[in-house]
Amino acid sequence: MIQEVKIEREEKKMRKRIKTLSSLLLVLVVLLFNAAIPAWADETIEYEPFVVVSSYKVSDDIIIPGKQFVLTIEVENTDKKVATRGLLMTISFPDGISTAYGSSNQIYIDSLKAGEKREIEVQMFASQYYNRSTVPFGITFISEIRTNSATVYASVQLDRSLFKVVSQSIPEEAGAGDKIAASLSFKSLLEEKLSNVVLYVYVDSDSKPVASANIGNITTGASKTQNMTFFINEKGRHTLKFELSYSNSEGIFSTAELYSGKIQIGEQSEDSNLPESDIQETSISDRDKMIIGGCLGLSLLLGVGIVIIAKKYN
Repeated sequence: MIQEVKIEREEKKMRKRIKTLSSLLLVLVVLLFNAAIPAWADETIEYEPFVVVSSYKVSDDIIIPGKQFVLTIEVENTDKKVATRGLLMTISFPDGISTAYGSSNQIYIDSLKAGEKREIEVQMFASQYYNRSTVPFGITFISEIRTNSATVYASVQLDRSLFKVVSQSIPEEAGAGDKIAASLSFKSLLEEKLSNVVLYVYVDSDSKPVASANIGNITTGASKTQNMTFFINEKGRHTLKFELSYSNSEGIFSTAELYSGKIQIGEQSEDSNLPESDIQETSISDRDKMIIGGCLGLSLLLGVGIVIIAKKYN
């Protein structure tokens, strides 16, 4: 009896030890699993916030061939919770555009906080021989797990020499209110097709043109001749400016001055004293008189002919 009690006690102790050992083992497995999850997640689930170009600009809002300029790019971390890790931004550009001395087209961005915006300035240079109306800048962001890019455009102030004036016929003097006829032939030296081309004529510093002509499209090396008429009512010596507006191959709108010259406006000539509407009415009246006279003459001849024929048969 005593022996059976001892055995039962030993079995209880053994079961208790096994239970304790099982609990300890379970806790150890849970701890090991929890410790392994972050490492496993880092290896299989990676995340990198998306960085974009939120805005950009160039100094003086335009690039002038032969001069330095500053390209300012604002980058933005679009994620509102997660910061970026190491990020490399590269800038590409066409021939004739380069980074200035001491600048690089590769910029390392160590980190951007969640939702942060940051301006990055790059000193650039435009060759005097650059002859396109825009500069495309390719912006690329390179991170450990993502590469994304965008292209932005900046306008170029074109020199007049990029449009060669072949010939021009513009009067040096005219009367106030006279109809002024001008003709301008020019050739495009730009290495791109231009569309929506319009030629405007401005007088002095007036922002409203006195004449315009829709030319349409111009291909590289093509020549165009445009005839225009306009009026100047104010006497004195004035400056005439012929200006082109157009869209380039990227659809960017630009303007360029073609030609400027002086014209002297004096007294109104006698031919122009009569208003145009009166001249038109006078010419129409004369024509009507001729038509009426012709009809009357024809009717008279027909009447005489009828009378002669009637007498002959009587």
